[in-house]
Amino acid sequence: MKFDGENALGFLGGISKTRNAIKSSGKKFDLLTHDLIYSVSSDAQFSIANGFLYFPFANNFLNEVRQYEGGRQLPTYFRKLEDKRFFYYVSSSFEKLYNFWDRIGDLIEAAFNLNLEERGVYFSTVITALEGKGLDSSENWQWLKGFHDRHYKDVLNRLRIKIVHYRQKDSYFFFEWLNLVSKFEQNPEQLAALQKEKDELLPLLKSHLALTNTGFEKTIRLIKEHGPFESQA
Repeated sequence: MKFDGENALGFLGGISKTRNAIKSSGKKFDLLTHDLIYSVSSDAQFSIANGFLYFPFANNFLNEVRQYEGGRQLPTYFRKLEDKRFFYYVSSSFEKLYNFWDRIGDLIEAAFNLNLEERGVYFSTVITALEGKGLDSSENWQWLKGFHDRHYKDVLNRLRIKIVHYRQKDSYFFFEWLNLVSKFEQNPEQLAALQKEKDELLPLLKSHLALTNTGFEKTIRLIKEHGPFESQA
């Protein structure tokens, strides 16, 4: 991915004043940005790519409906290893995408010298802290705020919280499937809806991966435009 013809590291050179100011304050700017660009981003790509690798071989609920004696049809779920691997990488992908935006929050907090408590620095807390600071005319700020309010808060982080704090995706789908078994003959379309939900996981994650590239670009441009260190002589 190129930004103004530069790779991500070269693009960061556009906020060199911010980098120098953060480093002089004792904070590890290079460690943060290296983690963001070379570790978290590649981990997210790896997890999503492996999800696509295993998905064609994962269980499909609609293909596993069996007809028994007397003509009765019931769903089965003879789970395969590929299915388990698929859900593992889906859950990992949500976590890695969240990690990316967490690092973006760290970068913005340091670049705007927000002085938030370290344990309270998250993407959401940083976006909240920047509200009312005269950034409304910035297209870059508007994009970040809009992404946070729509895609991050209502989709990515909401699903990530469920995975980390409540149940993994494979457990969720298994128990949803269990709830549908006894009702299948009366309401077979519910099983199709569950499979559709499973089918939509990877396209959702892929779209969020693309948003990380845009988010990185908007973040650096916002810092360049309005970062307090960039305006210094």
